[in-house]
Amino acid sequence: MRTALPRASQPRQEQNGRTTAAGLMLADLPIGEPVPFCPGSLGEGLDLHAALIPNPVCTFYMRASGNGMRQHGINDGDLMVIDRSVEPCSGHVVVVAHQGSFLMRPLLRQGEQWLLEPVRPGEAAIPLDLEVFDRSGLFGVVVHAVHHLNKPRLRKI
Repeated sequence: MRTALPRASQPRQEQNGRTTAAGLMLADLPIGEPVPFCPGSLGEGLDLHAALIPNPVCTFYMRASGNGMRQHGINDGDLMVIDRSVEPCSGHVVVVAHQGSFLMRPLLRQGEQWLLEPVRPGEAAIPLDLEVFDRSGLFGVVVHAVHHLNKPRLRKI
């Protein structure tokens, strides 16, 4: 006989004039290990907005197009959460305005020089002078890439 798994309720909460669905979060989920279910073991509430967007005033979204950033965990169609308040560091994926368009690349520091790493074979690194580079040209640091597993993207934003 098969036992039905419990369904998490979908309580709705009013926050800053908008209604949000609050999910339930279990503790850490070990990969490859079974986790016994006990009634009442569902843990604390999870607010995805607070978890993904700690600084809403400085956060915006873009949709990735192309597969050039797969080695950095960003796939075609992913929803990227970009935070302008994060201080860029070597290794961060950043979004910059470059020659009239947006460009997303890993940021690399070599000595005193900042570079946007190439993502395609034969492409050259793009040097940036962050001391002179106006902060308006550096749109922000990609802090999350949200993607669906084995499903096409649901809708464009």
